[in-house]
Amino acid sequence: MNKLYFGDNLEILREMPDERVHLICTDPPFNSGRDYNTFLGDSLAQKKAFTDTWTWDTAAQDARADIEQRAFSSDTYKALDTCLKGYDLVLQNAVSGNKGAMRAYLTFMGSRLAEMHRVLTSEGSIYLHCDPTASHYLKGVMDAIWDQENHSKNASFRNEIVWSYRRWPAKHPNFQRMHDIILRYAKGTNVTWNQLYEPKPASTLKRFGNKKIKSAYTPDGRRVPSEVTNEESREVPLRDVWEISVIAPSAKERLGYPTQKPLALYERMIKASSNEGDIVLDPFCGCGTTIDAAHTLNRQWMGIDITILALDPMRQRLADRHGLEPSVDYQIEGYPTNMQEVQNLLKEGDKRKYHDFSNWAVTRLGLRPTKDVGDGGLDGVGHVTLWNPQQLKETNARILAEVKTGKPTITQVRAFCRVMDKNNAEVGIFITLEPVTPKMRQEAQDMGTFEHNNKTYPRLQFWQLDDAYFENPDIINTLVRLPDAWRIRPTQKSERHFDDRQMQLLRG
Repeated sequence: MNKLYFGDNLEILREMPDERVHLICTDPPFNSGRDYNTFLGDSLAQKKAFTDTWTWDTAAQDARADIEQRAFSSDTYKALDTCLKGYDLVLQNAVSGNKGAMRAYLTFMGSRLAEMHRVLTSEGSIYLHCDPTASHYLKGVMDAIWDQENHSKNASFRNEIVWSYRRWPAKHPNFQRMHDIILRYAKGTNVTWNQLYEPKPASTLKRFGNKKIKSAYTPDGRRVPSEVTNEESREVPLRDVWEISVIAPSAKERLGYPTQKPLALYERMIKASSNEGDIVLDPFCGCGTTIDAAHTLNRQWMGIDITILALDPMRQRLADRHGLEPSVDYQIEGYPTNMQEVQNLLKEGDKRKYHDFSNWAVTRLGLRPTKDVGDGGLDGVGHVTLWNPQQLKETNARILAEVKTGKPTITQVRAFCRVMDKNNAEVGIFITLEPVTPKMRQEAQDMGTFEHNNKTYPRLQFWQLDDAYFENPDIINTLVRLPDAWRIRPTQKSERHFDDRQMQLLRG
């Protein structure tokens, strides 16, 4: 069952059968207005995944129209549609600004929550990680969706969990915000539940030691002194305030992913609301914290994310932490693991899929995707500091990449050469799926060489992606010739996607 999906989670959720999963733990994008491209660069795929900025635009209006249409045949969507129309009044039918952004965000989340409700088993639960700016709105949406079956029993809403943490404070005319909200809902009344415990308060231990305390009440409701037994117990049932530290900058757990959450946080949810062998789903799985926690606890798992750049560090994480290998220990859909899957990804002519594939291809070289894929010969860029022992100084070098999925032409190669010269690039790599011609190789010879430490390297190089690469990614270092300091390390951890400046920002 273990499977990762690349694509729009709404589309993937709608393809899943009813009551498929036992637990959903997810950390969706917040309506925070925060733009993570400040940290991650400018690729289009990253913009979709890491920009928590919402607009009441045509896409949002189309999504609302879709909800209204589905409301005619689905009680879940009917409840969602009624709720969102109520929020329209609360937000005064705003189409711009913060209120317009909230309407768009609730539309985005509403349809996905409706599908999450459908795929949960009757014993299943959902833990929805929320930003305090939107948790109260999302609670209303979830009440509408989850209470349609349980409203008379008041069984759907179970907890508003406060994840409390500490971080380096900054002066601000408000109390320091150091908590997130996690909403826990159950689909049915016979919900899976494993009681978790925490240590008794120090004051209780000081007074009663390890003895179990039984509270007693008189028939009229007055409390009488506690009865103390000799049964040892140093723990009490866990509260709904969870004090778990954020990931320290130097922690081994940190992957360099901007929205990464602590593994212990998601292990706690999974322990409480699922059993070994159950299926755990994360529709916004990011760098794979839920997936990692589920596998650690012997659960089956399914993860979905929209950007191929998020799935790559997740794949590496599963290899580093659990020794898992794609296509052997788990399946990946929408993420190429062989040339047939590459062709399937591109055959539909979907421009977004082409963007994502181009981003994936340049990150195989350790490069950062650029803003506008296919915008005239520049899809990826990277820098390295090279030491020159003869001149006893360091020099900065730049490498560029361009991806062509169709049959390459000499015109495209020459355009890329001009981009190299314009950007003062020492090396350019032209990535193709089909062979290059002798004229293109002559063009590469005409571009000359790049010299470092008495060794020369072609300035323009070609890399034709094929099945040999998927069988052995390290082969890239025989296909692309670069100085040792620039050697491509396909097996190193996901931090290779971020340059040093970005990593300092993430860790700061």
